[in-house]
Amino acid sequence: MLVLAKKISASIGPLMCVMLILSACGGNSISNTPSSSNTTAPSTAASETPSDNGAQADEPATKTVKTIKGDIELPLNPKRVIAGYYHGTLLALGIQPIGGSKEWWMGSPFLKEQEAAITDIGSPASPEKVLEMEPDLIVINDTLADNYDKFAQIAPTLFIEYGSTKNVREEVKQMGALLNKSKEADAWLAEYENKAEKARNQLKDVVKPGATAVLLEVDGKTLAVLGDNYGRGGEVIYNALKFKAPDWVQENVIDNGAQYVEISEEKLAELANTDYIFLSTYTETTEEQFKELTDGQIWKSLPAVKNGNLIPVDYKTYFYFDPISIVGQIDTLKQTLIDHKPGE
Repeated sequence: MLVLAKKISASIGPLMCVMLILSACGGNSISNTPSSSNTTAPSTAASETPSDNGAQADEPATKTVKTIKGDIELPLNPKRVIAGYYHGTLLALGIQPIGGSKEWWMGSPFLKEQEAAITDIGSPASPEKVLEMEPDLIVINDTLADNYDKFAQIAPTLFIEYGSTKNVREEVKQMGALLNKSKEADAWLAEYENKAEKARNQLKDVVKPGATAVLLEVDGKTLAVLGDNYGRGGEVIYNALKFKAPDWVQENVIDNGAQYVEISEEKLAELANTDYIFLSTYTETTEEQFKELTDGQIWKSLPAVKNGNLIPVDYKTYFYFDPISIVGQIDTLKQTLIDHKPGE
């Protein structure tokens, strides 16, 4: 499993057992116990087999999708969706979740209004709270995998592995195919590409073509290099604005899917010979710890530092890498670069 975002607590206690889920659901429960013959499916993918489930033949109410948990029937137009994860992706597809884990996954400055309409289901999500909300669809990732069966007894539960897609663009396409929202997915992808191209055009006189950059994070006394799929602005830096990553970062982080790799100061001198350094500072890093790094001779010798091309990326703004936040970050980072005065 790939490394998950740092909002997950270092120690997650076991969830409370839901003893009466089936009896509480009564006649309204939806049976979607996964077929054991399909548990070896390597990833979640949409099936082409719709099921009318009592609806008119030309207007099926559900469709069968193949997942690593087996074949399940999903509603084609869910109205009450619980997002144990992926709430930003659902929102990008025009689906407003009614519940989600606020402590772990929410707080993006680009999703304030949409997240305000979401009821907290706990972090980790509580099956009891989810049951009370009477969802018709539940979407989860690995953080709730141990309780998949409990959620599946409440409503059809779509489990999508974290890291089953390489980037946010693939994630949107995958989710769009699964939830009958391919047109919405295409619309978001077009918005992303248009916004990215516009930003690159506006930066032509600011950032030289082929400029190189490394994305670093200071976390206490730990220094790490980040790729293009772990938040902190990586998707925008490398894929939208097209900065070139150092070869070591490209090969060992981005291409390898590692996302986040701790490095030494000595390694920093080797891989940060770049035009720009984008620097994320974890919120719990003290001024003393930050100063210890930036006062060192290795740090001061880096070309981007000497030339005044050190660009801070605010942790609370760039932590998130859902589709809507990414589009918003294209604009904010573009403007940061336009406003940036080398040497200051």
